Amino acid sequence: MMRGRGARMVPKARMILATGKQADKAFGIKGFTLIEIVLVLGLMAFAAAVVITNFASLADRGDSQSSEEILLAAVREARFTAASERIISELRFDKESGSFVISSDASSSKIFALDESFKQGGPAEIQFYLVPPSEGLAPPADASRTRLETNVVKFAPDRSSNPFVVDIDTGSGTPTRLIFDPFSSLLITTK
Repeated sequence: MMRGRGARMVPKARMILATGKQADKAFGIKGFTLIEIVLVLGLMAFAAAVVITNFASLADRGDSQSSEEILLAAVREARFTAASERIISELRFDKESGSFVISSDASSSKIFALDESFKQGGPAEIQFYLVPPSEGLAPPADASRTRLETNVVKFAPDRSSNPFVVDIDTGSGTPTRLIFDPFSSLLITTK
């Protein structure tokens, strides 16, 4: 085999595609077409718009929680505090500050603030009621009719509580009655 200037060059065979056509030299150049670049940029812009829109709506939602949502969060936190610290935690409504307060012997109080209408002198009011226990095989008491007022609902370390009802009167009509399951943070019914 000869090498150098006098060597004879053997032309390379042209590449044939699976379709039977010969490949051009331009076909072997690697890179992206303008259409591919525009499509990727468009998809990235669309994804950014969706993320920004969802983030903005999530940020706005934090300011507009209803009193029912705040109460549900407070009940969940009271149950969690009782279970995690293995002590009895208490949930009450403080009219002076217009907020739900969770307290226990081992930790500092946690406050769930409501809007200004629930503060002292405001038209809104929240009242807790206990549901009387049933006796023997008697059917459970009708929780929607209970009037056994209480200032504090206690949660045991096993996350249970006395059955209770909460009336939320926003000052604009009939109060909303929330009946809670004594063994979970779920609502049994809303009336």
